Amino acid sequence: MNTINEIYIDIYNKLKNFTSARIETELIISKTLNLDKIKIYVYPEKKLNEKELKLIYKNLNLRLNRIPLEYIFCEKEFFGFNFYVDKNVLIPRQETEFLVEEAIKLISCYKLKKIADIGTGCGNIAISIIKNIQTKIKIYATDISKEAINVAKKNATMHNVLNKIEFVLTDKLKYFLDNSIILDMIVSNPPYVTEEEYKNLQPEIYYEPKIALVSPTGLEFYSYFAKHSKKVLKENGFLVLELNPNLYKEICNIF
Repeated sequence: MNTINEIYIDIYNKLKNFTSARIETELIISKTLNLDKIKIYVYPEKKLNEKELKLIYKNLNLRLNRIPLEYIFCEKEFFGFNFYVDKNVLIPRQETEFLVEEAIKLISCYKLKKIADIGTGCGNIAISIIKNIQTKIKIYATDISKEAINVAKKNATMHNVLNKIEFVLTDKLKYFLDNSIILDMIVSNPPYVTEEEYKNLQPEIYYEPKIALVSPTGLEFYSYFAKHSKKVLKENGFLVLELNPNLYKEICNIF
């Protein structure tokens, strides 16, 4: 068993209980071999050498242990860009693209100049914004995790925007409060999964940094922003946050 087709069938059968077994099978083969996915079907009889087979099955076993593919291959696409990700940062979600879209619209419409991305993680929000804004802006990307800041800097370097983003190791708005920095916009995808919700999530989630996902009631960060954001935002400044849809009413009541 050493052709692409034979390996494909074997991997698919091993992953058949996964929601996206076919897609994951394609990704494990194509990314491991650095091969365009279409070639899996164009060259099904192509034989793989022992080294290639060993690596494919190593990655398959990681996936069978429920390690996310994004961590196996250290890559996640977001807003049309590829980002390096590892266990130190949250894997970007597609729904967060809406947050970025809204931030870009507001920045462009109101010609905002000074923006802070709070809890930047891999830097996907800050980098996606800076890559889509033509005018000169100042953007801060903050995180409480030194490891996350390092990942974000790596991505900024990869996308040639390291000199356009100021990375700050700090907790929430502390840096801006301490230095009397006034912002036009705060954008953030804060930890909003409740402890109760966290207990019932898919196994893959438990490989991601809990600190980036969970707060006890899911409301703590919104309460913090409601209390402190006005101290660092200009009058008529913007606070753009991703919300837990299960807590929509509770969050609205906070503000």
